[in-house]
Amino acid sequence: MRKPSRILNLVLLLTALVAQSGCGGGSSSNTTPGEFTIAVLPTSASVPVGSDRQFTAEARDSTGDVLTGVTFTWHSSDTRIAIPVGGGSFRGIAVGVANITASASIVIKAGQGITNIVSPAVPLSVISGVEGTAARGAPLADASVSLRDAEGQYAATSADANGHFQIETAGMTGPFLLKATTPDGRVLYGMAADVGTANVDPYTDVLVRNWYAAHGADPDQAFAGQAALPQIHDLQVSDQSLVKQLGPELTAHGLDAAHFSLLNTPFTADHSGFDAVVDQSRINPASRSIQVEGKSLQLAASP
Repeated sequence: MRKPSRILNLVLLLTALVAQSGCGGGSSSNTTPGEFTIAVLPTSASVPVGSDRQFTAEARDSTGDVLTGVTFTWHSSDTRIAIPVGGGSFRGIAVGVANITASASIVIKAGQGITNIVSPAVPLSVISGVEGTAARGAPLADASVSLRDAEGQYAATSADANGHFQIETAGMTGPFLLKATTPDGRVLYGMAADVGTANVDPYTDVLVRNWYAAHGADPDQAFAGQAALPQIHDLQVSDQSLVKQLGPELTAHGLDAAHFSLLNTPFTADHSGFDAVVDQSRINPASRSIQVEGKSLQLAASP
């Protein structure tokens, strides 16, 4: 009769040990809540009113290992200046500075509940400016990007290695005519209705050149102050006409053609998304002809 009793005692002992382990008494974690941190990158950034800036976050334990599967919640200290628009992206609303933080709720140790961890704040400066991508099948790295405003004022910057540029326009008046000049002398034009995103690529270039051809002038004259700026409404009509024709190609590369603008939808010059459509396009600025995957596109006649 003693043998079954010993077996029962052993079973009870093992059950107690398992229960103790599940309540935090095991060796699953020896880390305390203060040893977990969240870092946000970049550590500071700027963005024009109307444009978006992307942040990323990482949670690390006391040994420096990155914690996987962590869901971050993003915060702006002042939603009158910048608002979160999802996935760590923030949109500039008004000129000023907002502090950006990321937080995460993590179970640090079994039986000790949930700890909410908040990152150090990083400043996001919202400026009055124009930013975008200058590309022509590849980023126009180190291109000089200039703009002329409606009052004849000028501002300029240089594109970075990815073709990204940002020009501050405080005290200037939209619309803006943009000009990207590469180190070897190639020139592309773009147009911005106001502050925010504006691209300079073969499509924006042909839109601008088509408008000037219909009005007996050229963008070089306009940029030199010898001709008027394009009527932005005319360019927007031509823009949407081309987008409609490009619908299948845009959709094939994961883009929402119903909400896409050649003039100001942000893109990255990395041969994906819209940049892949540019790669497939053959645009002759002199004749203003466009071919994509064997089909010809028609530019809308400018009033």
